[in-house]
Amino acid sequence: MSEALLRVEGLSVAFRGGAIQAVDGVDLALHAGETLAVVGESGSGKSVTALATLRLFAREDDVRTAGRILFQGEDLLGLPEAELRKRRGRDIGIIFQDPGASLNPVFNIGRQITEVLRRHKHLPRAEAEAEALRLLREVGISDPEGRLRSYPHQLSGGMRQRVMIAIALACGPRVLIADEPTTALDVTIQAQILGLLKALQAAHGMALLFITHDLELVGDIADRIAVMYAGQVVESGPAAEVLADPRHPYTRALLDCRPHRGADGEVHFAAIPGTPPRGVFPGGCRFAARCARRAAGCEQPQPLLTEGARAVRCCRA
Repeated sequence: MSEALLRVEGLSVAFRGGAIQAVDGVDLALHAGETLAVVGESGSGKSVTALATLRLFAREDDVRTAGRILFQGEDLLGLPEAELRKRRGRDIGIIFQDPGASLNPVFNIGRQITEVLRRHKHLPRAEAEAEALRLLREVGISDPEGRLRSYPHQLSGGMRQRVMIAIALACGPRVLIADEPTTALDVTIQAQILGLLKALQAAHGMALLFITHDLELVGDIADRIAVMYAGQVVESGPAAEVLADPRHPYTRALLDCRPHRGADGEVHFAAIPGTPPRGVFPGGCRFAARCARRAAGCEQPQPLLTEGARAVRCCRA
């Protein structure tokens, strides 16, 4: 396989001056044209990993980071802010999970798309507006001319998410990060957004980092999966193999949580007992306290065991 377009090496992220550990030693690799899905419960570190890629943290978070995030061999964590600002949107685009909070309510849609085009591509206003119109058509917005003058509150949730996709695609990024882009949408609109992302990825040849807690979505969109728990990657591999043959108890537990119809004809939901550790982690396997297969040795640190393309952080894998 060719060299990764985006590579995360030993990434650790802590807040409040190091008091709260959110991500701990994460390694990921994303190749040109492929989709890597990062899955796990809320609080597992998925979104923090995505935000760290472009250093999108507030100053008051008092964030401490370690490791490397390499884009085409260049360490983004080591770049001056002015240089990183040039990469955001132009080389790496991001779609946030809540378009209602991400779009500026006081500017119309056209202003928010053209701002990206004028900043990164230095297009004159008329050309930027024409390109914004083309982007709205590409993402399937009806009446794109009218929507350029609309404000975010005048659009449905699905349309706002399409606008966010248009903004993320405006400069033709090599990498697109989609941070739970379908969370607030109903099932029908979810399917439309997923179909749109796949079609746009194929048309533009982008690499897609798709973050979700919903394993139902992963099989339809991902080439590879990385499962995160308590700030670590606990299993990774080709999507079809991980879903068909999960080797970490946490991955199996996530799959068992999907709704299924029992012998009684009723739909049943399983649940993982307990809650994940937050901020301060145990020294051994972080899933041990909730694991149905816990045994002697689980209190010891779990190595990342590699078998070809499969990797599992479990002493019983």
